[in-house]
Amino acid sequence: MSRAYRITVKESSTRELKGSDEICTQLEVLEILPPERMSELLKKELKEKGFKEEEDGTLTRKEGHITVKVDPKSCEVSVKADVEEEVSIEAKRETFGYDDVGPNQKELRERVKKQLQEDLEKKAEKETERLQGQATEELEKKLCDLQPELSDVVNKVTRQAIKEKAQQMGTVKELSENEETGELTIKIEV
Repeated sequence: MSRAYRITVKESSTRELKGSDEICTQLEVLEILPPERMSELLKKELKEKGFKEEEDGTLTRKEGHITVKVDPKSCEVSVKADVEEEVSIEAKRETFGYDDVGPNQKELRERVKKQLQEDLEKKAEKETERLQGQATEELEKKLCDLQPELSDVVNKVTRQAIKEKAQQMGTVKELSENEETGELTIKIEV
């Protein structure tokens, strides 16, 4: 007569999982002045918006999970969302064995453990996908806020560059500026 036995194996794991998403774009800065000067003007405006200058010359600003990085020389903008979370995942499996037929208890336990590890990996992948989706969602929200802000920076840089170029061309007789509409009128005598 064979005896049946049940094997229950439970595994739990705590992991640090990450999800990230990034988008890169270019600022459309007109080359009104030499590139070095345009870069300086852009740097100045970005610093006024809370960006910090890094050792490599780029400017960055971190808000929560979002990092915005601008290279004032190439006018490249990188917006990256990094989401990190410590996640506890569990898996449980049961199997039955019999004394007189099939694999013994040790073999069954090892097979179930292996299946549990696969289950844990699948759950970790799902959690990583969830974090990836969260990062993408946060990035999309940030882009909606960031676009008008960067457009404003580019407009200010362009207006400043035009003013400097006008001074280089001759004597400025009249200058009127409407910051709300972005309208700039300069009369110069050459």
